[in-house]
Amino acid sequence: MTGKCLRRLAACVLAGMLVIVAFVIQFAGGKGIVPSWQTLRARLGVPLQTEESAPQASDGTTTVYVLDVGQGDAVLLCQDGSYCLIDTGPAEAEDALLYDLQTLDVETLDYLVLTHPHADHTGNVRAVLQNFPVAAVLLPSWQPNGEETADWPRHLADYAADSGAEIITAAARDSFPLGSGTLDILQGGSDDADNVNDASLCTLFTAGDFRFLDTGDAEEAAEQRLLDTYGATLHATLFKAGHHGSYTSNSLAFLQAARPGAVAVSCGLDNDYGHPHRAALQNFAEVGAEVYRTDLQGSLTFVWHNNALHVETTADIAEPAA
Repeated sequence: MTGKCLRRLAACVLAGMLVIVAFVIQFAGGKGIVPSWQTLRARLGVPLQTEESAPQASDGTTTVYVLDVGQGDAVLLCQDGSYCLIDTGPAEAEDALLYDLQTLDVETLDYLVLTHPHADHTGNVRAVLQNFPVAAVLLPSWQPNGEETADWPRHLADYAADSGAEIITAAARDSFPLGSGTLDILQGGSDDADNVNDASLCTLFTAGDFRFLDTGDAEEAAEQRLLDTYGATLHATLFKAGHHGSYTSNSLAFLQAARPGAVAVSCGLDNDYGHPHRAALQNFAEVGAEVYRTDLQGSLTFVWHNNALHVETTADIAEPAA
């Protein structure tokens, strides 16, 4: 048998083995020693494109999807069929992000919010703008300087123009309607910020009694500015943990003002930064917040219905009932 024939035979055998493995995981995953798709995702540390790894569309009118994009952020707000995407995750999560958005039947985005110019938040800006019509891109006021050189993705203005999106530099106390809800800007960048994290665009989404607080990667100094400005009005039903659950964010004083009932931590499994840090988890526990994590539970779905928060994770979907 020639070398060419051997290579073809080997390729066929490998393809057959992969089909068998996929079949076994699909129908026997989670039983005995066979891992589920969700367990496999966790062990690989990267988002997977499968029906089990994708969040399921909610029937609720107020829904927050914290999408599993590995070590990064991507949060989808849905209110009455209107959508706002806060950050786009790192570039390596492009396929997973687009798959999730398509699975959730997102056709257009009212807003694409970019909290700050770090690649784990802006890595898929081009992909999102090329695949979905976007009405407006909301940015904080930020200019790179000698010490902090982080900047927006190249050609962002061109991508936005091609998508038909208006670029808006959002300022504190600006408000943007989303369905019957409102996206309020708490901080639109900061001239006093020592670093780009503290210049994060900070938002509060409200719909009825539901309140979702997202501070991007804002650290303790920015949290203190928010605390000084808004005090107890920072109260949130759901809080997206600051800076992936870093100890440099999520200060106890800030959390005591926000008083979240639930906290969503978006980070990658066994990431190099140690997120979420023990100090942050202790502070979440101190204020009585229930903690949900994308590194352990995959994409997180929070539905506000009948004045109660209902939570579903893709780990719940993937694991079969006992």
